[in-house]
Amino acid sequence: MAAATEVLRTPARSRLRELGRPVHLGLAAILLIAFAVRIWAAVNPIADPGPDAEAYASIARWLFEEGRYGSPTMTAASDWSPGAPLLFAGVYFLVGTDNPDAARAAVALLGTAMVLCTFLLALRLAGRAAGLLAALLVATYPAYIENNGQLLSEPIAAFLLTAGLLAFLWAAERRQALAWLLPGVVFGALILTRPEYQAITLVFAAFAAWRVWRDRSWRLALGSTAVLLLGAALVVAPWTIRNYVVLDRLVPVSTGGQKALFVASYLPGDGRQVPTKRELMRRLLGAQDPITTDELRAQSMTPLLNEVAQKYPDLSRNEALGKIGRENFKKYVTEQPFAYAKMSAAKFWNMWERGSSPFMRDIGWNVYHKVLLLLGIVGFVLLVRQLRTRFAALLLAVPIASISVLGTVLLAVPRRQVPLMPIICVMAATAVVWGVARVRERRAGVAVHS
Repeated sequence: MAAATEVLRTPARSRLRELGRPVHLGLAAILLIAFAVRIWAAVNPIADPGPDAEAYASIARWLFEEGRYGSPTMTAASDWSPGAPLLFAGVYFLVGTDNPDAARAAVALLGTAMVLCTFLLALRLAGRAAGLLAALLVATYPAYIENNGQLLSEPIAAFLLTAGLLAFLWAAERRQALAWLLPGVVFGALILTRPEYQAITLVFAAFAAWRVWRDRSWRLALGSTAVLLLGAALVVAPWTIRNYVVLDRLVPVSTGGQKALFVASYLPGDGRQVPTKRELMRRLLGAQDPITTDELRAQSMTPLLNEVAQKYPDLSRNEALGKIGRENFKKYVTEQPFAYAKMSAAKFWNMWERGSSPFMRDIGWNVYHKVLLLLGIVGFVLLVRQLRTRFAALLLAVPIASISVLGTVLLAVPRRQVPLMPIICVMAATAVVWGVARVRERRAGVAVHS
C-alpha cells in the first residue's frame, strides 16, 4: 500500500510549463474537447429552456436595450440573482447586439476555463494523472454540455467556485494578507451568481483564519480574513446599494430566497417546486387529479404565490412568503416532526440522486453519476487522511457539505449540485489514480514472489 499512498504524497506544485510534453498535449486535447462540446451546445440551443433560463434571457435583453433590470411585465425581477444576466448583458454590449448565441459562447469559454481550474486543483492534491482524469470527467460530464444550450447561472457558478477555491489555495501559500483579495473578489462574483454562497463565503473566511493563524500569526489571520471579506463585499455592495434604492429595503442579492423558503417548508408539497405547484392548483384553483404535465406548464407559479401571500396583505409579496415559510417550518417541525424529517431526507436524496440534466435521467448516465459520487467519497477519505492534503480536502468539502445542508432547508433540486461536480470529479479522480497504483503495486508484489 506504500506505493499507492505515495501517489497522494507526490508534490504537485509544478507550474504548467514544467509538467512535460505528454501532459501538455493531454491537457490541450481535453480542453479542446471541452470547448468543442460546449460550443456545439451553444449554437444548438434547447428549444424549451425553462422558466429560469427565459427569465435570465429576458433580464439580460432589457438590461442591454433599456438599461433596466427586468421587463415592465416582470413583477418580481429581483427574485433572480444578477450575476448571469449581468454577464450576458455585458456580452451583448461587447458584440453590439442582444445575441444569445454570443452569450452561450461566453459561457462555453468559462466552462473550458473551469476544466482547466479542475485540472489545477487535482494536480495540487494528487498529481498529474489525477489532474488529467478530473479534467476529462468534467469536460465530458453531460449536465455541463446540456446547460450550455441554455442561459443559466449554474455553469458560471461552477467556474467561479473552482476558480475561487484555486485562488484560496494560492493565497494560503502567500505571506501577504493582500493575496486574499483575489479569492474574495471571485467569491463575491459567485455570491452575485448564486446567493446561497453568502453563508458559505463566511465559512471560507473561517477556514482562511484557521490556516493563516496555524501557519503564520493571529494578527495576519485577522488581516487576511478581513481582506477576503472585503474583496467579496466590493463586488456585492454596489448591487446591494442598488437594491436598497430600487426596493426600498436591504436586500443583499435577490428576493428569491423568501419564495424558496415558503416552497421548501411546505409539507403538503413535499418541499419541492412542482409538487407544491400541483398542491396549490388543487387548493386555490380547484384543479382535479390527475393534473397533467401540460397543465402544470401552462399554469404560472406567480399568481399562485401571490394568492398565498395575501395572508399578510400589509407586507410585500416576498416578505409575506418568507413569514409564511417560517411559520410553516415552526408548525411542521413541532406538530409533524417525523414527516418533516422524512421530507428533508427526501429533498437531500432528490438533490444528489441523479445529475442535473434530462440526459442524466437515462439509466446509464444515472449509474455513472452515482459511481462518481461513490468514488468522490473514497477520494475524500484518502485525501483527508494525508497531512499534506488534509486542509485542501476539508476546504473542498465545505461547499459540498454546506449546499447539502441548505438543500434540506431550502429547495433541493439537482441543479444545486452543478457547481459542485468539479470538486466531486477531483476527488473521484484521486480515488481512481490511487486504485490503479494499488493494483500495480499488488501485481508487482505477485511478480516478485513468483
